[in-house]
Amino acid sequence: MGSYIRLVITLTAIAAAASFGLSAVYNATHDITEEYKRLETENARLEVLPTEGGEYFEETVTDQTLDGRQFVYYTAYASETREVVRGYTFTAYGKGYSSTIETIVGMVPDGSIAGVKIISQKETPGLGAKVQEVASSNTLWAVIAGRGVDETGALPWFQEQYKLLRAADLRVVKNPGEDGVLAITGATISSDAVTDSVKRGLTMLVSIVGVGDESTDGVWVPPGDAVEDEGGEG
Repeated sequence: MGSYIRLVITLTAIAAAASFGLSAVYNATHDITEEYKRLETENARLEVLPTEGGEYFEETVTDQTLDGRQFVYYTAYASETREVVRGYTFTAYGKGYSSTIETIVGMVPDGSIAGVKIISQKETPGLGAKVQEVASSNTLWAVIAGRGVDETGALPWFQEQYKLLRAADLRVVKNPGEDGVLAITGATISSDAVTDSVKRGLTMLVSIVGVGDESTDGVWVPPGDAVEDEGGEG
C-alpha cells in the first residue's frame, strides 16, 4: 500500500513539473509567436495587392459576422492622405480536411482578386498541404547536371489561380482548361475550403464597399500611373 501511494505521489509530482514547464515555455514564447504572426499578416497584405511601397492600411471592424467571426477588412491607400485607394484585404477562414485554412485576400476596387496568400494551414502533407506548394519544373537530373532553372520568387501555383477572378468565378473544377480554380488532386476538401471561404469573404466585402461606384471611398489608380490632386502631387 505504501509503495502504491509513493508511486502516485511521484507520478503526480512529475505531471505537475511537466505542466509547469510547458506553461513556462508557452508564456515565454507567446508574445514572440504573436508578434511573428502579426508581421506575417502585415507582409501578406502587401503581397496580395499591387503596391509600390508607402501604402497606408486602415482597419475597419464591421458589425457583420462571417463564418462565426466578426468581419474585418483593411483599406489600402496610396498614402496617409487617403485620397487614392489601392485596394482592400481581408482574411478568409475555410474548414479544411484537418484544419482551418487562413487566407489573406487582396481585392482591387473593381471587385476582382489581386492575389491570395495562405498564412496558416495544417492539412495532410502531400495532399491538402499542397495549397502552399511551389511547383518546380526542374527535374532532379537537371539540377545535378547544372541545367536547373532559377525559380527564385516562384509562387504557389494553387494560389496563383485566384488572380483576376471575381466572386462569381470562384468554383472548384477538376479538369484543366475549365473556368474556375483547378482542384488539387486528392485534396478536393482543402481546395473547396479555400475557394468557398474566399468567395464568401469577397462577396461580403463587395457588398460593403461597393464596386464601380462612389462608395469605394476614393479613386483607384494602378501603381505606376500618375495621380494629381489639387496640390499637384503624384
